[in-house]
Amino acid sequence: MKKHNFISLIPAVVFVILLSQFAGTNTAFGLSLIGPPRSLLQEGQSAFALELMYSNMDLQSFGDVTETSASLAVPDYSKYDIESLKSIMPSVRVDTNIFEDWDIFLRLGIADAAGDISEEQAGGADGSQYDDFDGGFGFSYGIGTRTTFYNQNNVTWGGIFQINCVNPGDSDITDKTDPAFSGNAELNYWEVQLAIGPTVQYDNVRIYGGPFLNFVNGDLDISGSTTDPIPVGTTIEVSHEIKEESQLGGFLGAQWNLGNNSTLVTEVQFTGDAWGIGIGTAWKF
Repeated sequence: MKKHNFISLIPAVVFVILLSQFAGTNTAFGLSLIGPPRSLLQEGQSAFALELMYSNMDLQSFGDVTETSASLAVPDYSKYDIESLKSIMPSVRVDTNIFEDWDIFLRLGIADAAGDISEEQAGGADGSQYDDFDGGFGFSYGIGTRTTFYNQNNVTWGGIFQINCVNPGDSDITDKTDPAFSGNAELNYWEVQLAIGPTVQYDNVRIYGGPFLNFVNGDLDISGSTTDPIPVGTTIEVSHEIKEESQLGGFLGAQWNLGNNSTLVTEVQFTGDAWGIGIGTAWKF
């Protein structure tokens, strides 16, 4: 009995170690853990899970200059490349089975944001270069559902649908093309993932994977001022809509049964403009 109790603690120990390793890095929101694309619970069961996801994502935003007091001409429309948004998102998840082969879940967590923001003006001209965006931790939340489509011998086919929202804190920014500029940037972001695929059982291990669709949308708001040109000065406000560049990706993972109704999941995800690695652990009750 003691041996099984010790084994069931392994996922929590691994989770804490990885979280401590990432705690000192600049982070951002990003991809969320998918897990096996199938129902994981029996009728009447529930589960509590801990998750940790690290990812790197490139996004684009498009929008308007909503206000300016510039004495020089300022374009009304611009495009931003949001590059190398490094991400770590610790979260907790609560699952419950509502019907046979159908689970639903709620995810709560935190995330912050850090990356480079480069402006491309109309006609392709380079604009402002914000390379110090580093928002503070903000609240993240999500909902989702898993279902099993078909089960034969040791192979199960199913799918997962989830929506995740993150609102990291805003950040002071500077513009390396204009030393006199000082400003503020804020990101609000939501993501939809739809994944399908097989899960194959090998003794105490389940191997899973398949394609997934990843839809990203949100808002980027930038405001600031500069004393150049002196002495007039310029203030500017920009409102943008964020959209990802790639929507189709793949995922591959493994889930280990560790005894006493506990499991450990490891996973990798990739799209044309993003990649991520994740770990999760769950206890059924």
